[in-house]
Amino acid sequence: MTNPDTELEAWLSGGDLFEETYLDNEQWLAGFDADRQVVALKIGPYKKLYLRPKKFTKRFYHRLHPLAIESWPYRRQLKMFDDFCTLDLALDLRFQATLAYVQKNSEMLATINQHIKQLYADIIDDIVNLELQALADGSWIQNGLSDLERRIGLAINQVLVQQHIQSQVVCNLTASFAEFPNVQLGRDSVYLHVLKKTFELNEQKNRELLRQQRLLEQEELLEKRRHLEHLQQLAELEQQIQAQEAEKQRRLLEDQQDQLCQQLALEKRLFAEQLRHENELKEMRFEAELRAQEKQQARQRLAESLQLTDHLAHQAMLHDKKVLADIRLQQRTQNLWQDSNPANPTGGDHVEQ
Repeated sequence: MTNPDTELEAWLSGGDLFEETYLDNEQWLAGFDADRQVVALKIGPYKKLYLRPKKFTKRFYHRLHPLAIESWPYRRQLKMFDDFCTLDLALDLRFQATLAYVQKNSEMLATINQHIKQLYADIIDDIVNLELQALADGSWIQNGLSDLERRIGLAINQVLVQQHIQSQVVCNLTASFAEFPNVQLGRDSVYLHVLKKTFELNEQKNRELLRQQRLLEQEELLEKRRHLEHLQQLAELEQQIQAQEAEKQRRLLEDQQDQLCQQLALEKRLFAEQLRHENELKEMRFEAELRAQEKQQARQRLAESLQLTDHLAHQAMLHDKKVLADIRLQQRTQNLWQDSNPANPTGGDHVEQ
């Protein structure tokens, strides 16, 4: 662990606080592959995704999808200490999807980099906001911003690599001050010393204001507690009154419920009797209609039978007339034949018979 006094002496002497930090920190290796491609194999219902091998022959059932290394610039600006300090944050983020991520999000393969940006933009905002909260105490004015830059980059890299996304993040934080536009952290010790003293005085004032505010809050809290106790007593009394009133209402409701049950039972019996009476009337009407239909059908059958008898008698009479006419026609034909042949005795004898 470094000595704070040594760092303070280096800062006041105008030394570079970032040089040692950069030398001690390990570099994050992303492991990008500029020629990374995914092969999508589809034969009928069979589908498979795998990295393109070195010796690869493309077939008609293959689709190649390059996994490009994408650059993702990220910029933020933060105002601090009543706009006395402006902090500019610049993230140069480069990322590349892995086979594991593509297999998990195969439906977004065609637009995988855009999908990553849309999905993780809010997460990167949350990481940056969380890390920037450490600037509120102002200690970074003395210690510099290199540690915060490293933490932001490392946090983003760790989140992305956990999701199988290779990344390389370079974070750059630049502070500018309204009254000292050319000040540089770790180099302009006089300006920074003034800022440090100003910050300490402001902190002392803030602590005193905070102490007074806490005293006022304690007094207000005590008064609220007394008022709350009074309200609690009133509430207990009100609860007792409400409990008595509720008991009365309960008894009244029970009486009303008994009366309602009796009324419903009576109405149920009356309704059942009415239904029985209506059913009897329906049965009587149905039987009367059935008897009337039977009489009507009997009359109709009798009329049809008489009509059929008359028709058959008429047909028989017509048949007899026709037979008699045929016989007479035959006799007349025979008589004419005999008259035309008088020498035929057989014919004459036959006629006489």
